[in-house]
Amino acid sequence: MFYWKGKTQDGLSLTDELLSCDSLRTVYIATAFISADGVDILRQLAEKHNLSKQNITLYLSEQFSSNKPGEMLEQLSRLCSVNILLGHDFHSKVYLLSGAENKLIYGSSNLTSGGFSKNIEFNCIETPSSDELKKVKEFFDYCDNRATAVNDELIQYYKEQQSALDEINQVQQQAKRRLTGFIRRNDPFIADDYDLSDSYFKFADYETFFTRNAKSTDSTINQRRIGIQQKMLAVHKLIYSDVKKLGIAHHKRMENITSTIFPNVYNLHSVGWIGVRYGKLPHEIDWLNAGREEDDDTYGFQKHGCLQYSINSGGFDINLFLAVRNGAIDRMKLSENQFKQLYEKRSSIESEMRKLVGNGFEWHIENDTQPFILDDDPIEEFCDWFKAHDEDGYESYLMKYYAPDDPMLKNKESIAAEVIRIITMLQPLYDAMVWRPLKNK
Repeated sequence: MFYWKGKTQDGLSLTDELLSCDSLRTVYIATAFISADGVDILRQLAEKHNLSKQNITLYLSEQFSSNKPGEMLEQLSRLCSVNILLGHDFHSKVYLLSGAENKLIYGSSNLTSGGFSKNIEFNCIETPSSDELKKVKEFFDYCDNRATAVNDELIQYYKEQQSALDEINQVQQQAKRRLTGFIRRNDPFIADDYDLSDSYFKFADYETFFTRNAKSTDSTINQRRIGIQQKMLAVHKLIYSDVKKLGIAHHKRMENITSTIFPNVYNLHSVGWIGVRYGKLPHEIDWLNAGREEDDDTYGFQKHGCLQYSINSGGFDINLFLAVRNGAIDRMKLSENQFKQLYEKRSSIESEMRKLVGNGFEWHIENDTQPFILDDDPIEEFCDWFKAHDEDGYESYLMKYYAPDDPMLKNKESIAAEVIRIITMLQPLYDAMVWRPLKNK
């Protein structure tokens, strides 16, 4: 049986193949490289089959990882017998699992997230004959005779190399940007720029929104979008009871709680972000749009200002999203009669903005205007700045940005806590800027 395109002919992933063995007794693995995802797979294997470290033997190249290799060896040493082929060019990828039956996997996949899920790999999966099993065991004996068992001294040595490895990683990242080709020239970052092994969102999540993928209708990218949407909705479920207390709500249609996740006419056939939006209550939207002939998708919830959290190609943000590119209801109301309503609300807008100073908020208008930075720019100049630069055809929003490796993004619980904290801070300014004639009715 063969494995490629992320699945075997039976529809299983490589992780599934490892974990599905019956009555597993011993595991031998030879892999040139291993990542945090690989360590996690070994942990799952040991826990599922109740294997002690003596039952799992691992052989690695001496360059097995440049991402905190000393710490990784400590983790591995608790899970299995770890051996490194020092002074040898070791590039094998062989997995031998012995249980009710023997399973042999060999080919191109290292024990990494790339090798097991992201890369284009090709592997053979088979039940070896007795003669084949003998040859495979000879291979592992060959490795064992040339390997050095990992001990405290070797772990400490790898730890001491970390500063040098960090410098090497920077050079390699620069080289990788040059060598990954024309299609990746506009990527905002590469996988090695951030350690996202313990983060809720992984590199593949952000990569989904990169320019080269934003307009893609490829099934793999679409599956990623669905996965990201589910992650965002998991956060939503944790906070929505508190959100409703702020007098705001999600879209009246459950399928529209998030922004659209597939390319279509409404997002200009490009998915550059996915967000969860909270705004005016359903009866407000219905009243404000009464009499329109166009359907809700044209003049509905998304045309009104909202509070939202979103993930995009460069990170995560929580924002007061005032206006979409075209037909934004609240922009229209603020700008009527030479921005009469904006200046009537000026006192309350400035008062609420001053409460936000010191928290890293910036107002962006996507027309090449320099953002208005609340921590630096005089708040009393905001309304004049807004009048001069905000215009139909460009998105307009106040946002707080989080880098992909921000500790806040560790898990859905930490994200939920921060989202509700920031939305609660933004809600008074939201009410000051949007048109809500029926809010208390």
